[in-house]
Amino acid sequence: MKTNMLIASTLCLNILVAWAAQSKDQDCDAPQTAIKSVRLFDGFDVRPEATVIVRCSYIRQVLNGSHDSPISQNTVVVNGEGMTLIPGLIDAHVHVWRREQLERSLDFGVTTVYDMGSSRAMAQQMRDEEIRGQNVDRADLRSAVLWVTAPGSHGTQFGEVPTLSEPGKASEFVAARVAEGADYIKIIYDHFKMFPQEIPTLSRETMTAAVDAAREKGKLAVFHSRDLEAVTHAIEAGASGFVHVPVDEVPSEDLIGLILENDIFFTPNLSLARHEASRLLEDPDFGPMLSESEIENLGDWRAMRTDNGDEIEYAAVKKLHDAGVPILIGSDMPNGGTIAGATVHSEMELLVEAGMRPIDALRAATSIPAKAYGFADRGRIAPGKVADLVMVKGEPDKYITDSRKIVTVWKSGKVHVPVR
Repeated sequence: MKTNMLIASTLCLNILVAWAAQSKDQDCDAPQTAIKSVRLFDGFDVRPEATVIVRCSYIRQVLNGSHDSPISQNTVVVNGEGMTLIPGLIDAHVHVWRREQLERSLDFGVTTVYDMGSSRAMAQQMRDEEIRGQNVDRADLRSAVLWVTAPGSHGTQFGEVPTLSEPGKASEFVAARVAEGADYIKIIYDHFKMFPQEIPTLSRETMTAAVDAAREKGKLAVFHSRDLEAVTHAIEAGASGFVHVPVDEVPSEDLIGLILENDIFFTPNLSLARHEASRLLEDPDFGPMLSESEIENLGDWRAMRTDNGDEIEYAAVKKLHDAGVPILIGSDMPNGGTIAGATVHSEMELLVEAGMRPIDALRAATSIPAKAYGFADRGRIAPGKVADLVMVKGEPDKYITDSRKIVTVWKSGKVHVPVR
């Protein structure tokens, strides 16, 4: 319930920001766009035929049917017959080091990414661009900026970063991340059981103090925890969500009950559980789009799990989803075995193989991550939402690989032309 209250306050803030942006957007002199006679997945449900009207950066109307009544003379009409329109996709676990990664994400219909820690400079630059409206050629960035981690622990391998060593300094540490523009707080608390060597981590007391500090600042506390013991401790401390699932044990019924009681979400990264490069390399739509460096990174996969950890992860995803726990799509790009944007589509396919329906996998990449993090202006196709849209051939809510048959991507109402 604590998470619901926190998300509600975040939703209110984001709704106010969206209203302000729409008011400013009214001055746009671009013609409106009407996407007619299109099959619609609105982020949750499917309509067999709809017309979506976009003006400037926002969706103005969603109408049932082909809407043959007169549309203003200068409207750009797009014929959506035989297509499905879906919301722009959300990758809920990335690490963005270069703007090009955001540009490339958009090529594959990913219009928003949740960065789980990279650099202050990148977060600031992308935030400034979005304020100036210079983000129509890339995915939007939401970011933790940096992570909360212990000296010598995971995250320190990326260079000199601030670390937290005692609970008494947690409030100051988290306040610094918020001052840097963190949209949520990422906490690394893990016993690293998948590694042969011992790796330090936050003490349980320090981790709990970091969660308390995040909540005091009105921020979600999102965890990197990959063993069940750490997951349990984080849940008991008040975690909002996780960007991995356990690799050593499947959660028990009692623990899942606690997860549901506290509205906690999980973001599996199944592309890191098994080497699935062929799904993208051999795909008739995405394969030809891949660069040499992307093909090389796909092949640079290494197991991010213990022995049989892949089976445990798949079983955990199914058990969590079947119980009603929100599941989000996350790629953990740019780890070996991933590609910016494209891996979101293979992650959806892997969730289906883990036991989810295609429509649930689509929800995991659209409305569910938007709701989980309180970003109310995206993830759905509805009046007032940002016009981040993807039109594909086929019916991805029935056949998940149809999500790769991209015809058109709109970012903030503007047609995006892929780089490659």
